[in-house]
Amino acid sequence: MFGPSRYISWVRKFYGHVPYDLGTSGIPNVSWGEMSAGATLPPIDDTSGYGKLVAGIARHNDVPASEVIPALGTAQALHLAYTAVLSPGDEVLLEHPVYEPLVRIGEGVGAVIRTYERRADEGFRVDPERIAAQMTPRTRLIVVTNLHNPTGVRVPDETLRELAKIAEAHSAYLLVDEVYAPFDDLPEDGIFRRSARKLGPNVMAVSSLTKCYGLGTYRVGWMLAPEHLIAEAEATTIATVGHLPLSHAHLGVTALEAVGSLAKRAKALLVGKRELAEQWVSQFPRARWSAPKDGLFGLVTIDGADNLLPRIETNIREHGVLVGPGSFFGIPNGFRLSWATLPAEEFKKGLERLEPLVAG
Repeated sequence: MFGPSRYISWVRKFYGHVPYDLGTSGIPNVSWGEMSAGATLPPIDDTSGYGKLVAGIARHNDVPASEVIPALGTAQALHLAYTAVLSPGDEVLLEHPVYEPLVRIGEGVGAVIRTYERRADEGFRVDPERIAAQMTPRTRLIVVTNLHNPTGVRVPDETLRELAKIAEAHSAYLLVDEVYAPFDDLPEDGIFRRSARKLGPNVMAVSSLTKCYGLGTYRVGWMLAPEHLIAEAEATTIATVGHLPLSHAHLGVTALEAVGSLAKRAKALLVGKRELAEQWVSQFPRARWSAPKDGLFGLVTIDGADNLLPRIETNIREHGVLVGPGSFFGIPNGFRLSWATLPAEEFKKGLERLEPLVAG
C-alpha cells in the first residue's frame, strides 16, 4: 500500500495561499501562449503524437529512443523505475536527507527502505565508500537526487560513475532523479547532453520539464533506462493506465520544442537571487546553509533549534512567508529556502519577513 506523503499533504494546505512564496521548488508556470508561440496542436486523434513524444524526449536527452518511456511527470517516472527493478523484499538505498515520495513509492511496491547519510559537515556530498559498506545481496537500487532535494547540492559525474560500479558489482542499478540537473547550464538549444543515463549501462534516470522550465502542470516526464527495463516499465503503464493520453503526447511535443526559449526565461527569472539568499543567511550566527552553486533552493539549518515546523506555520499566519519544512526531509531544525517564485525585490521582502523564524 502507498502511505500518505506528509509533505505533499502539507504543501496542499499552504502553497498558493501566501503572499511570499519561498517554498515552491520550480520555475513559475508559463502560459500556453508564451510557451507555444502561437503553435496549434495537431488533431486530437493524430496517433503519431506518441512516437513524436518519444523521439522528442530522446533528442532532448541525447539518448536513443529505445531507452525512453514517457511518464506523467517525474513522480510517475519514479514509480515506473521502481517497479521495473524491484520485487517485494528487495532493498533500496535512499539518501538522507530525503525527498519523502522516494520513500513512499518504495514502500508501496513492497521494498525495504534503507538510507545512507549525506552529512552537513561534509557539504552533503555523496560518499561512495559509505554506500558500498551498506550494500547487501538484497540491494537492487541505489537512489540519488541531483541536484539534491532539499539541499540543492550537485553530485559530480565521477561520483555517479563510482556508484554505478558499486551497484553493478551487486547486480543492482543506480537511479538518478535529475529533474533539477540542468540548472547549472540550462540548454538554450533544447538539448540536455549530460543525462546520468549515459554514465553507465546500469544507470537509470528520471526527469521532466516540470521544475526547470515552468511546465509543472503539463506533467511531461520520462524514464531513461536500458531497453529491457523500458519493457518492464511499459508493462506497468499498461497495467495501471493502459496508455497515456494522446493529448499529453501532443502537449509534450510542443513543450519540448520550446525548451530553448523556456531555458532563457528561467535564467532571467533566477538572476541574482541565490546571492541574495546567501547574504541573508550570513546575517544570523546560528544559521547554516547548504550553499548550492546551482539551482533555485538550498537547505537552511538553525544550530540548537528544535523542530521548526510549528514556528514555520506561525510565520505563515503572521508574516505570510512560506518555506519548505525540513522535518519532512528528515532535518527538523531546518527548512528548504527557494528563490524560484518571486521577483528579486519581492524575494528580499519575503526574506525580511522570514527573519523571526531564524532569529527567534
